[in-house]
Amino acid sequence: MQTALITGGAGFIGSHLCEFLLNKGFRVICMDNLITGNEENIRHLEGNENFIFINHDVSERIEINGGIGYVMHFASPASPVDYQKIPIPTLKAGSLGTHNTLGLALAKKAKYVLASTSEVYGDPLVNPQPESYWGNVNPVGLRGCFSEDTEILTIDGWKNFKDTSKEDHVATLNPNNFNLEYHKPMEVIEQEYNGKMYLFKNFKIDLLVTPNHKMYVKKKHKKNFQLIEAQESIFWKGSESKTDCIWSGKEIKKFYLPKINNNRVKNRESIDMDIWLEFFGYYISEGCVHVRNRKQIIKGREYINNIYNILIAQDKKNKKNYNKIRACLEKLPFNFFTSDDHQFRIVSMQLGKYLKQFGKAADKYIPSDFKQLSSRQLLILFNALMLGDGNKIMTKYYTKSLRLASDIQEIALKIGLCGKISKSKGRDVYYVNIRYKGRSLIRKDNLTPLYPKPKIVDYSGKVYCVDVNNHIIYVRRDGKAIWCGNCYDEAKRFAEALTMAYHRIHNVDTRIVRIFNTYGPKMRKDDGRAVPNFITQALRNEPITIYGDGKQTRSFCYISDMVDGIYRLMLSKINEPVNMGNPEEHTITEFAGIIKELAKSESRIIFEKLPADDPRVRRPDIAKAKKEMGWEPKVGLKDGLKKTIKWFKESQ
Repeated sequence: MQTALITGGAGFIGSHLCEFLLNKGFRVICMDNLITGNEENIRHLEGNENFIFINHDVSERIEINGGIGYVMHFASPASPVDYQKIPIPTLKAGSLGTHNTLGLALAKKAKYVLASTSEVYGDPLVNPQPESYWGNVNPVGLRGCFSEDTEILTIDGWKNFKDTSKEDHVATLNPNNFNLEYHKPMEVIEQEYNGKMYLFKNFKIDLLVTPNHKMYVKKKHKKNFQLIEAQESIFWKGSESKTDCIWSGKEIKKFYLPKINNNRVKNRESIDMDIWLEFFGYYISEGCVHVRNRKQIIKGREYINNIYNILIAQDKKNKKNYNKIRACLEKLPFNFFTSDDHQFRIVSMQLGKYLKQFGKAADKYIPSDFKQLSSRQLLILFNALMLGDGNKIMTKYYTKSLRLASDIQEIALKIGLCGKISKSKGRDVYYVNIRYKGRSLIRKDNLTPLYPKPKIVDYSGKVYCVDVNNHIIYVRRDGKAIWCGNCYDEAKRFAEALTMAYHRIHNVDTRIVRIFNTYGPKMRKDDGRAVPNFITQALRNEPITIYGDGKQTRSFCYISDMVDGIYRLMLSKINEPVNMGNPEEHTITEFAGIIKELAKSESRIIFEKLPADDPRVRRPDIAKAKKEMGWEPKVGLKDGLKKTIKWFKESQ
């Protein structure tokens, strides 16, 4: 008995495929994480001794005991609604899921079937579309998201998008646990753009993005964040974006002060890192290095000695702060003394040479390696910085250095806070506004309101973005930072390329089915596509909503024909992609009218704005399937729709 693993087996097509293969005498392992699949779709199969259900996410490692003859990868949320709500799991299923299932097929020496999609053809210029057509996909047209004055956080600090490269490690947010992770971009996008932009602006956010840009948003009264296009009509005033994160970083026990080559200087080997960070924070805020040249005559020869004085200002009248700094200095391996009741002084060439690199007031900064420390150690540094140049309630930090202000903003992020940079009017002073939650220094839900709703403005210039794994990046404009979505590629095109690579390099026996619009029983009513939308609206006598002018064309294949075609492809020897769908073509308006008639509905048909990049035509050329597999659809559109409408009625 042959065994077939079907990922996405509780989904619409997957569940029909499970039942079909069981009837053909297969042992079926159904794998689904039920993120969009429905266990009710396979409930009737659970009593079959040849059927096994495994609740598992294909983006995680897959382990199956025993032999497998076929690995069939059908796991991927497929509807527009799912793609907007859960784009990251969708992309992971198409990328990591494909990689994991191909690896399993290689290990088990199994045949591999990939469920691809007609979406790989984009908005086709050829109709019908043969497998040889490369498609008309818009890979760059609207992929640049951010205006040219937007910056992105990298492991080396803030950078303008135009200065970002594939070698940078950019800050990304893992949506599963809100951890900050640094990733190299898979792609850096730059393009000219002339058109409308959406401006989100209030006292906490300033973002100018293209209409298709995905904001990382938590809607009002919702618990979870979603990636939602800027142009969407949602209640923006009641929505919020995330500005904080969870940061692990590295715990370092010792700081090693660089040695200097001078026989008369005793080098200090190491300093406890916690003590050093506290001292360094005081120095950056209140300190400077003053070098005095002292002449000495030894044995008739004149020498000039550089005396390095490290000064940290703090008035003795401020007893609390004065005593804190003094207690820290007493833990250092350097002698110090006070002078004029308003400063501490350390004389050390080794310490002075190291600290001098951090410049004067307008040039000061925090070194990158310090900013990679743990949140606990960064909090030590942050508190010392705020004691020096922060206000009494630690909600503002003042500095003449924009670079230092940016570093403070980054450190605030990594200790769970949020910082906004502003510049004082008429003064060369920057201040960082720090936001807390109540009295807690560690804020776990620092959110930024998105009111008022975005303003639509004209734009002409370059737009930028990066493509990274987590699809959420930390950006800022005019000193206001926020987590935002990024551009990403189509997972199915990647999945096809990876599948063919495994075939060529590892000799995996592959099949790729490019599935065109398929319909039938077990479709989700909230799927978001034409068939369930139109049927649901017609049965409720609600207006049937068409997006666009309704002249765009589609073809629709009934589920029994699709499953039969997939089975024939399994048994074939075709390793390259094969189109499967019904070549009978209808305008969307015609299609809506047929459903209205069959459902005996009183609904009226209304028209709404067409989404960006929606294809005008979509129809398969199935000549290859006919010739090499003897397959073509048998169920007519009206017959298939009658069965589907009946199922929708019975399942209401």
